[in-house]
Amino acid sequence: MSHEPPICRRVFLMRHGHYERTGNLGDTVWGLSPLGRRQAVRVGRRLAQLVDSASGRFEGVYASPWPRATQSAEIAGREMDLDNIRIKRYLHELVPLVDPERPEFKSFPIGLEATPSEGRVFVDQQIDKIRDRFFKPPTRRSFVLLFAHGNLIRYLVARTLRLPYEAWAMMDIAHASISELRVYANGFEALISFNETGHLPPSMVTTA
Repeated sequence: MSHEPPICRRVFLMRHGHYERTGNLGDTVWGLSPLGRRQAVRVGRRLAQLVDSASGRFEGVYASPWPRATQSAEIAGREMDLDNIRIKRYLHELVPLVDPERPEFKSFPIGLEATPSEGRVFVDQQIDKIRDRFFKPPTRRSFVLLFAHGNLIRYLVARTLRLPYEAWAMMDIAHASISELRVYANGFEALISFNETGHLPPSMVTTA
C-alpha cells in the first residue's frame, strides 16, 4: 500500500513584521521597526525548517513591493540562505472591505466606514491575479513562500474557505505569522494553518 502524500501545492503566507508609521510618509515608504526585524529573523529560521522538511519543487520567495514586506522577505531569506526575492506588485496590501449591512460589522469593536464599490472591485481583481498565479491545480508537489499583508492574507483564506471577504473581520493576524493553504491536483483547496506564531516568544507577538 502506497503512503505517498497527495499531489498539492503548499502556499505559505507570511505577514510582514512590525513596522514604523513615521509621519505621513505612507505605505510605500514605511519600513520595519527594530522589533519587526527581529520578528523577520525568527520567521526566517522557522521557514528554513519548513523548507528543509518539505517535499516537492520549491517555487521561490515572492514579496509585496511595500518596504515592510520586502524587508521581511529579505531578512528571512538570509536565514534560509536565499537571496532571490521576487517582487510582485499585486501582493501589496488591500483595503478592509466593510458592508455596514452585514451582521459581522454590527458589533465590530472599531468603527469602520463602508467601502466604496470600486474598492471591492479592485480587491476582487487583485485576489484573482494572485490566485491565477499561485492557486492553479498542480501537476506535481511544490511549495511557495509569499510575504504579504494582513488583509490580503485574510482574503485569500476567505476565498479558500468559500467565505465572503468580510470574514476578514473575524480573523486576527499577527506580524511575522505563518499561514498555509494547500491546492490539490483536483482543484480542492484547504486551510492547513492560520496565524502561527510559535516561532515568536510571547513578548514579540504583535498585531498592530
